[in-house]
Formats: sequence, structure tokens, C-alpha cells
Amino acid sequence: MAQTVVFVLDVSGSMYGPPCESLQMAAWRYIDDAPDNQRLGIVLFDDQAWTAHPVVQITGPDVRARLRQAVPQMDRGTTDIGKGLLQGLQALRLANPVTEGAVIFLVTDGDNNYPDYVDQVLHVLQAAKVIVRCLAIGRDADRNLDRLADATGGNVSFLPDVGPESREMAERVMSAAMQEVKVSREMAEVVVIGIYNDIVTLNEGSNHTVVQVPIDPDIGRNTSVQVLSHDIGSLIITFESPAGAMADQFVMDDSLKRARLNVRQCAPGVWRLLLTKQPGVIRKAIRAQVVVESEMSGTGSGSAIELYVGIRGQEANCPPLLVCRLDKAGGPVLGAHLTATVDRPDGTQTHTPLDRYHTDGYYYNYFTDYCGAGRYNVSVLAVNDGPNTTFQDNELGEFRRQRVAHSFQLRQDLPAVPPDDHLFDQLVANGTFAHLKQRDTSVQFVELDHSHPTPAAPVAALPSRPPISREMAAKRGTLSVEYIKMKKAIRNSTLSESDKLTKLDELSDFNKYLTSTRDTNDDEIDSYRRRLVDIRNTL
Repeated sequence: MAQTVVFVLDVSGSMYGPPCESLQMAAWRYIDDAPDNQRLGIVLFDDQAWTAHPVVQITGPDVRARLRQAVPQMDRGTTDIGKGLLQGLQALRLANPVTEGAVIFLVTDGDNNYPDYVDQVLHVLQAAKVIVRCLAIGRDADRNLDRLADATGGNVSFLPDVGPESREMAERVMSAAMQEVKVSREMAEVVVIGIYNDIVTLNEGSNHTVVQVPIDPDIGRNTSVQVLSHDIGSLIITFESPAGAMADQFVMDDSLKRARLNVRQCAPGVWRLLLTKQPGVIRKAIRAQVVVESEMSGTGSGSAIELYVGIRGQEANCPPLLVCRLDKAGGPVLGAHLTATVDRPDGTQTHTPLDRYHTDGYYYNYFTDYCGAGRYNVSVLAVNDGPNTTFQDNELGEFRRQRVAHSFQLRQDLPAVPPDDHLFDQLVANGTFAHLKQRDTSVQFVELDHSHPTPAAPVAALPSRPPISREMAAKRGTLSVEYIKMKKAIRNSTLSESDKLTKLDELSDFNKYLTSTRDTNDDEIDSYRRRLVDIRNTL
């Protein structure tokens, strides 16, 4: 069963150009992919708000065409988010006076020009029991969105920037945010597993690239392969089975800048997606988003590996906490390799290994690679680690799971020294992560509730590990501040972009050292400090 959804879209003047164009493309794709019987309406706002299309049940191509025509192509005026939200609620009520569980999907890139809108509309939205999910575009997007989403059971996704060079990345985040509102997990008839969702680049001097897509035995039914690019007409795309057989041809849709292939049953093994430039475009760089999703193979309900992701935002002096669980048939998958990719407010990306592990099946780490206050968007990749990855003591073969997730907001820079594992043990005992162990949770990505934990549950005793001493923790805290300042100095330097990346790569091991809970010593700290001095002397 599909949810009732109203898009509430910002068409103020700041949305001019790439933001509006990318939003239009992502919305068109959503409308094209929405299941029959999905109920969808579209509201637009600037300093006023109006219903561009009333809530309607999608029953065929004519309805989809009318909805597409209602997606904004203009930009004007200032930003009144409150008016947009109230107009969205009115559109829901006109379709059905009972609005409980309906979703308002709010997209905005501006700071609200009319104060106190949250206080004015929040109690109305809560009384209507609607869920507000938000997509914040750019650093100036209103910071009250997080409060609004938290209070209604929604979430916030974040785009640091939308420009001509980042359209595919922007549409990737937009599509993922919209996917959350399409069908709730507890209402879904089938569970769709996300295998691949990333940006692939063919550089000017490269004629082709190959994307490896592992299909494990528990999935493979109704596999969807999509390649999305504003240069889709410049690509030749093939999908090859582990045995070397070519799948059917992709269906190209230039209006949606997309090529799509549906394979009824993929055999287990590593498939190859080959992207090749058309003759005559060999000197042009092409970026494409590749999305591969599959259903369970039917060998048993709930038998496929599923990835759940949660965020516990900044709490007092504790850095944001990224937590994942790999689940198979209700039990944890052990020994996998998980990495969180974080889009930062300055438009750069960083990678955080989730290499801490709790005996209840959680992979986690504290995020400390800050670039200042603002929103940070998170996605997670999980892959097997050879014979080390097991389920119920049985070795698992190759698999891949990937989720483009939501954001957290950082109010200020914090010391890059996280707490020791005792805090995480306590959070587990308090039930903070219970969402990630419920098979029928409504979404696979949740903002962890650290205000109202569920009752304590017994946890397995962990082997004791000598914590870092107070003296060394203080010295490492000083080092972490120097590390953060050095990264900012590199980014603000006059070096070329490639040289900046090289310098930052030289610091890649600092984050793991600074977030480790093992004890250290003066010699080790001094060695890291000397490296910072050496790099500073080259700037």
C-alpha cells in the first residue's frame, strides 16, 4: 500500500538554475517510478503558496503526465516555509480529512524570511499526525528544518550544493530522499535491497568503465539497473552475467536522462555493468549515477542481508555517532567492512570507517572530521571481508549493500576525541538502537532517539580493554585541534586542487588514530605532530 504524499517545493528566487533543474528531474523520475495507486499532490511556494496539482491517485500515464507538468520550472520571490506547509496540509485534507500517516515532502534551499514559522505551524501538523520529511539544499537552508522533522517523525536530507558539475550527485541525494516517502517499509509488499548507488565518472581520456555488481544467492529477483546522466545519449550500456551472457538492451528515456533495465532473475555471482562512450565523445568527461536494486530471491522470507543505518546527533561534547546493523533472518552479520561517506557543508566528502563493533551486532564510529558548523549528509557502504564475514558461524560469499541516507546538524566544532566504549554500552542497554533490530521498522534509516530511550535490556559482557589515560586523552585532544586546523589551512591554501587532495591524503590515518580507544604515548603523539609541522612548512 502506498502512502499519501504532497510535495511542497520552494520556487523562490534562490532556486534559479541548477537547483530548480535538478529538482524537476528528480521529481519527474519519482512520478514515473511511483506505483499505481500512489496518491500524490504538488504544492509550490515562495512568499505565497498554492496547489499546483491536487492530491490524485496515480492510475495511468495521463495522470503521471499532468503531475509532471505541475513540477516547477520557475523561480521568484522570497521564502515563506510556513505558508507552504499549511498549503500542503490543506491539500491533504481536501483529499481525505483523515491525514494521519500522510507525508509532506518539503524541499527548500533558503533561510525562511518570516520568523517563528515553526511555532506557528508545528502544533497544527502534529494535531494532523502528518510526517514531514525535508530536503535542505545549500548552507543557507533553514536550520529549523531539523526541529520540524524531529517533532513529526520525519528526517532531513542535505545537499551542500547544486551546480552544473554536481548535478548527478545532487539528483542522487534528491532521489534517495524521495524514495523514503514512496512506500513505507511496513506497508511494502516486497523488500527491495539496495546493492549499488553511486556516481561513476568517465574522464576525458577514458573511453569506458566497468562497475562490478555482486548478486548474492539470497537476492536477484526483479533486479532493476538504472544509469542516470545528463549525457545519457553519449553512452553505450551493457549488463553482463557472471557467465559472460549479455542481458537485454537498456530502455533509454532522454526526457528523464535515464537508461533502465529490469532483469527478472539474476544468477548469483558478480555481474558487469559496462559504460562506453559513443564514438566522437571520447574527449568529454561524463558523470553518471548507477543504481542497482533487487528483491529477495524467494528462498525464504527475510533471508537476505539488509543494511540498517542510524545517526545520533551531536550531544553536549560528544561527537555525532554513526551506527549500522547488518541483519539476516533476524540475526547479525559479523565481520563485514562498513564505510560511511559524509558530504560536508563546504561541499567536500570524507570517509569514516565504521570499524568499532559491539557484541549485539552494531558497527559504529564517532564522526570527527568536521569542517565547521552546518549539515552533514551520510551514506553507507557495506561489503564482505572475505572469510572474516560470517552469519551463524558460516562464511558468507561476496555481497554489497549501499544506502544514501540522511543528515545531522553540527552546531560547533568539537574535540576529535570520542568517548570510550562504555558510553556505547550504556546506549545499547538503554535501547537507543532498538530501531535497528526491528524487522518491520518503517524505514531502513532512522534518526536515533536519544531523548526518550526504551527500557533497558540486558547486554552481553564485553571483554575489558584498557582505556586511554586522562593525560594522553588531553594531549591527543590538543593534537586533534591542530589536525582540524591543518585541514582547514590546506583547503584554504593557494595550492592546486590536486595538490590539496594529495596533502589531505597524507593525513588520512590521523582520523583512525584520533578516534581509537587504545592508549598512546608521548612519542607517538609527537610523531603525528611533527608530520603536521612538516606539511605546514610546505604550504
